[in-house]
Amino acid sequence: MIPFLKSSRSTKKPLKSTREKDEKSKNVKQYNQFPIIFIEDNGVTSEAFPDGAVYQLADKNYRVTGKVSAINGELISDDELVDVYEAIKAGLSSYDNGRVGIYVQSEKINIESNIRFIEDYKSQVNEEHKVDGLEDQKTFLEGMTDKSRNVFNFYITIESKQKKFETAKQMLEDDMNSIKHEFANEDMEITPLNSLELKRFLYEQINPQTSEIEYFHEDFTLRDIQPKVLEFSSAEGDLIFNDGMYYKYLTIERFPKTVDEFRWMRKLFTVKGDIDVAITLNPKNKGKIQDELSAASSELGVKAREAKKKKDQNKYEKEQQTADRLIEEIADDNNSLYDVNFTIGIRAESKEKLKALFNMVRNRLSGIGCKSFVLRNKELEPFWLTLPILYESEINKNIVWNLTTSDIASLIPFDSSELMERKGILQGDNVTSNGVVICDPFDKKKYDNSHMAIIAYSGSGKTFYLSCDAIRHMPYRDYIIMFKVEDEENDLNFPFATTVSFSPTKSYTTNPFHIRNTIVETNSGENHDVGGYLAKKIMDSITFFKWIYHEMTSYDESLLEMAIRKSYAKPPFNLTFSSSELPSEFPTLSTLETVLEEMIEESRSDKEIEHLINMKAVFNPYTNGAYAPMFNGQTNWDFDPFTVLDISKVAEAIRKPLYDLILKDLWQFCKTEKGKQKRIYIDEAHEFADPKRPQTLEFISTLIKRGRKYGVSIVTATQNLPDFLSIERYGQAIIDNSHFKLFLSIGENDHELVKKLYNFSEHEMKILKRKKKKQQRKGRGIFIAGSQRVELQVKASPWELEMVDPDEYENIYKKPSRYRKVI
Repeated sequence: MIPFLKSSRSTKKPLKSTREKDEKSKNVKQYNQFPIIFIEDNGVTSEAFPDGAVYQLADKNYRVTGKVSAINGELISDDELVDVYEAIKAGLSSYDNGRVGIYVQSEKINIESNIRFIEDYKSQVNEEHKVDGLEDQKTFLEGMTDKSRNVFNFYITIESKQKKFETAKQMLEDDMNSIKHEFANEDMEITPLNSLELKRFLYEQINPQTSEIEYFHEDFTLRDIQPKVLEFSSAEGDLIFNDGMYYKYLTIERFPKTVDEFRWMRKLFTVKGDIDVAITLNPKNKGKIQDELSAASSELGVKAREAKKKKDQNKYEKEQQTADRLIEEIADDNNSLYDVNFTIGIRAESKEKLKALFNMVRNRLSGIGCKSFVLRNKELEPFWLTLPILYESEINKNIVWNLTTSDIASLIPFDSSELMERKGILQGDNVTSNGVVICDPFDKKKYDNSHMAIIAYSGSGKTFYLSCDAIRHMPYRDYIIMFKVEDEENDLNFPFATTVSFSPTKSYTTNPFHIRNTIVETNSGENHDVGGYLAKKIMDSITFFKWIYHEMTSYDESLLEMAIRKSYAKPPFNLTFSSSELPSEFPTLSTLETVLEEMIEESRSDKEIEHLINMKAVFNPYTNGAYAPMFNGQTNWDFDPFTVLDISKVAEAIRKPLYDLILKDLWQFCKTEKGKQKRIYIDEAHEFADPKRPQTLEFISTLIKRGRKYGVSIVTATQNLPDFLSIERYGQAIIDNSHFKLFLSIGENDHELVKKLYNFSEHEMKILKRKKKKQQRKGRGIFIAGSQRVELQVKASPWELEMVDPDEYENIYKKPSRYRKVI
């Protein structure tokens, strides 16, 4: 890393004398009281309140707090770190109305919390296979209790000294939105906390053990979230006891003069334990500081010239360079100067554990080049200070250091390699931290959507991941729908699934003219409009026929539209644009053939007759030939709670039209079951990347955009990224609009494209580059949730492996799989 010279000017004020302490004792009562006096009640007005709850402390100033999503500095490139640095700098520079608080809060995520959630959820489930799935997940997680982790969450708090609530609220919203805008440029999303989220967070942080037994309730008041037993040990002078936990506090009184360019306090932020860091930024008067620095620079120059010893001369010259550089930095309009206080809280369940963690933190700080000292006899002041509420105290007024906006931004304080939540779906092992990756894609408060895009080369574990993911979602979702595209003997062979196998020798028929329902989406909502939906269905049917009739012209299309319309109108169907209800059955390809013959008979145009005869001939294999059992007849299958749609044995020529047909029928099914959650797996999505027939890829893109409204979560998977992106308008949109992404090993021809599109670092590319077969680890890749990236290793439980990979199961456990498919 490049050395980066920081300010060496401390404005730490001297500690109070004994007599001054007597005067200060008047404030002790104030410091020992719960500081929050008011929280705006906005937590139940909206699913995702955009501006956060404004709250007030005893100092009468209003505040708002936002949670910041982290980047993973271990994986991103140096160029991306520069961009993140610039975004943080711009965000902080956009706010000039007062103090700013940046907080790193440690949250203990026990595997047990996920296990408790599974136990609670089991009581809501009746189906045997779902209970079995939950029990397996519980057992699997019980074997990972050593992977419990302290996960850091990140917050930013700003304040307003406006006395009128409405004025303060508007200013805080505007200021927070300015910071949000700059941070979002590098995917550091700020989510302002509404009243419920703020109270829940405070309750759980202030009551760390009680909150695991007595869960937060929405009707909790400020009194309910206050600590029940919060004691300062005057005998020891530096110890606080609260709700079964012991606390000690440090503050930094000296920073190093030179540090790495970025992430220069990462040794502190990677401590494995319960620590909380509060960074309070109090803006200084730049003009006054510039004058002081100019005077100091001149004085140091004189000392350097008059110094008799070389070492003294060098010392003064370096100090002068520091002062001159700081003058230059703060002259920049985008660089402010702050009095900065760093206070660090350390907590543990016993004094022995606290001592060990405390010493580790001090050693880490010393290794960085920082000097810290223990906060003694401060009563409960540091306890409140480390909560993300921008608490004002003597500590963050008096023990401060001059740092610029650039200095703070270069910390990259919003940085974590962990992605582990209290409840959710297990994704696999976190390779970097040796923890686990657990997240809930359906958590609407955390994630924009639950859609996922998977990019993976053949043999890298794509189907392995899809299968494990489907099994893990199965107990929680109302419907799991999977497409089996590759003809692998034991792929997607689940004992609890209904498998619909499509082939000329099977009895499953999919009628291109089948209408499941007549729900039509409009700007004002949804309508059951039979005639309106019929027009849409005819257009969708034409897309199906375009896959079959590759050389279809616009003239052919107009004739086909007429023929399909006549087929629906033919008795006994009698379905027209003016109809108000659906018939019990629908026309078939035989009906269409009859209509085409009638049109040929009635036509007086040689051109029209020629085109109709050609059309009838092209459709003949589907009407009377080898493909007829699959398409010519009434649809005779339905969607069950776990459905595998097997098109792997379908000839290449008809796979795409069949896939297209089923997808559109599936979409209408999803509209019917609007209130239920559906997770749909679309494998080999690149097959639809046909520039001449982009309609199906466009349709998948539409599903991604509109699916959330109907409880739909789409997982698309492709092993051919260039083809998938060849129709950039839709292929790129599908990936970009999927909040979750998984990159497994990729082909050599895709390396540059992937690196360019997703700005992967060299370290990430090393993970993704396809290795020799013996070196290849199935299921190893980069998992992305919004802005967070982690290196992932997919793992299956024994029960999952028995279904997903019987060969591997039998090799490991030395017994036959109960789920091996018998041919």
